[in-house]
Amino acid sequence: MGNRVTLAREDFEWVYTDQPHADRRKEILAKYPEIKSLMGPDPRLKWIVYTMVAVQFLAFYLVKDLPWKWVMFWTYVFGSCINHSMTLAIHEISHNTAFGNNRAKWNRWFAIFANLPIGLPYSASFKRYHLDHHRYLGGDGVDVDIPTDFEGWFFCTRLQWGVTRTGIENHCNRISTPGLPVGMGLHPISGHFIAEHYMFLKGHETYSYYGSLNLLTFNVGYHNEHHDFPSVPGRRLPMFTYLFLKKQQHYSQLSCFEMSNLCQN
Repeated sequence: MGNRVTLAREDFEWVYTDQPHADRRKEILAKYPEIKSLMGPDPRLKWIVYTMVAVQFLAFYLVKDLPWKWVMFWTYVFGSCINHSMTLAIHEISHNTAFGNNRAKWNRWFAIFANLPIGLPYSASFKRYHLDHHRYLGGDGVDVDIPTDFEGWFFCTRLQWGVTRTGIENHCNRISTPGLPVGMGLHPISGHFIAEHYMFLKGHETYSYYGSLNLLTFNVGYHNEHHDFPSVPGRRLPMFTYLFLKKQQHYSQLSCFEMSNLCQN
């Protein structure tokens, strides 16, 4: 395994090889073609999203007469969680897991519907940039999840904080409805922004997290698995991981998070 990477850097970690996800996908599918049975739309996703949208609009009504201190309390405890969860529902929909690849327009309009309680219309542009993130992971100038030179310098030398993954869409989200600036900022649920692609161990750019926050984030913590098989809906990623991969040691050389600890399998 690689050595731990220190936070105070003067430059990014540069590599000149292709990302590993496409090659690993071919290798795993060649050995376990039955994994294809996990791909395709998740019929439950649309009903979950309908419920989440309804609950958020109901919450808007319920807090309208509350004092500001209670509005802020419920914003942090409830609004930030469900708003952040909704952004990850939109992430799911961007991979056409609501209605399938044959109904791309349905997925696009459904993402716009899911975007309504968030306030800032970003679902269409998010899909474009997010698919580029998958296609060009870590690519300078094309992967928008890579920080700018200023962001890398500022967070690693001035704040001494391991945030090097900020993404255009994340900046936009923070200026939206009251729940989002909190839910996308200093909130436990935002930890996946750092956990997914910050290089904690040299040579490992993508990490998985198997803790309980996956219950609120459509299993986005299964991030190595998601990048290897983006057509597998989040609800099926735990099944995919434990049924096909953990037992076969395909990820035995990768790193992950179990609760708050960085683990090396």
